[in-house]
Amino acid sequence: MKYALMVYGDQSAWEQMSEEEAKASRAESMPKWIALFEEMGRLDPNVDGKELDSATTAKTVRVRDGETLISDGPFAETKEQIGGIFLTDLPDLDTAIAIATKIPLAEHGSIEVRPVVEH
Repeated sequence: MKYALMVYGDQSAWEQMSEEEAKASRAESMPKWIALFEEMGRLDPNVDGKELDSATTAKTVRVRDGETLISDGPFAETKEQIGGIFLTDLPDLDTAIAIATKIPLAEHGSIEVRPVVEH
């Protein structure tokens, strides 16, 4: 079954860090990320994951009554924004949840696990 594991977190903490602090924080978390990538690669050699740019670079597009409305940033009024996504083919939901618990940002944010609809 294919799953999307969507990684949410409060991006404001990153925006307040100096370049040196951000670099140190990334270096500290890298062993966990590497372990995650190794495990996911064993379970699904075709796993695909992408980190997204900051939500401050986002545009939200809506069409209402034929008029295109574009606004800055994400539409949802929330502290947590999506920061990345993994698309993976795993045996079942329990395995997807087990992998989600190993995503380092689960310790500070949240991971949404959702089956992918295939037509």
